[in-house]
Amino acid sequence: MSSESTIPWCIITTPVFILALPRLLAVLPQKIQFVTKCCIVLIATFIMSIVGCFVAIVFALLRRRHEINFVVARIFSFIASYPCGVTFKVVGEEHLEKYPAIVVCNHQSSMDMMILGRVFPKHCVVMAKKELQYFPFLGIFMTLSNAIFIDRKNHKKAIESTTQAVTDMKKHNSGIWIFPEGTRSRLETADLLPFKKGAFHLAIQSQQPVMPIVAAGYSNIYDSANRSFPGGELEIRVLEPISTIGMTADDVNELMERTRAVMLKNLKEMDHSVKSSSNSNGSSTAVAEGKTDEGLTQRRPVKE
Repeated sequence: MSSESTIPWCIITTPVFILALPRLLAVLPQKIQFVTKCCIVLIATFIMSIVGCFVAIVFALLRRRHEINFVVARIFSFIASYPCGVTFKVVGEEHLEKYPAIVVCNHQSSMDMMILGRVFPKHCVVMAKKELQYFPFLGIFMTLSNAIFIDRKNHKKAIESTTQAVTDMKKHNSGIWIFPEGTRSRLETADLLPFKKGAFHLAIQSQQPVMPIVAAGYSNIYDSANRSFPGGELEIRVLEPISTIGMTADDVNELMERTRAVMLKNLKEMDHSVKSSSNSNGSSTAVAEGKTDEGLTQRRPVKE
């Protein structure tokens, strides 16, 4: 077969293969499927780190740097989630247009990158730990896209970074995405770790609203403890922004607890819906037996 005939053949077969990939992976044994899909996510992350650098340079030249993350996030979410059979049901997506805001989201595992990719708003940047700045390609991309790096070991520098973040928010009319739990929760139940105050200090200093985003527990979709990655539909709720107009530093704790309470309420509601769906289908993959003190069925822990 000549090289001339090979090119159109590849153009035809490649999209067909990509479209068929979720079904092809679904027939693999559980552990092989798990490893294969995890590799796909890692490859997607690596590809988007490189592609993101070029996108960032182009958008920077066009003076549209605060749209870099939105574009790259949406592309990443598709190329990572589609082959893995992960789909999303987003409720309240219209709230993403209410900007600027401090976006806070629950943090379960490394798979949260798919969630971030699906609902990352326009004109928003990420606040991340300083160590990510030195990752090959990823660090370059994040720097070009105006990511805010926090040195957790140096309180003075952390304060300087957050102060600069407030200035940048006002200058570019942009928002900031933060995981207020500070680390992956990996909890067995529909719950949240205690929140850190940084996001709420930022919201009050900038007088911008807090926009809570809650992703349902997804151990039925991805469970590293049992090497299971069957995929499925994941519900995400974008909640009504909480105003901070007129608040002062004395209101930080109240704002933090109010935000955590509404996020936890929605998280538990989604846990109930997962349980109901599991019971109606006769499936035990989404929830494990045994109830918590509040009557919620415990989910298997999501561990890395």
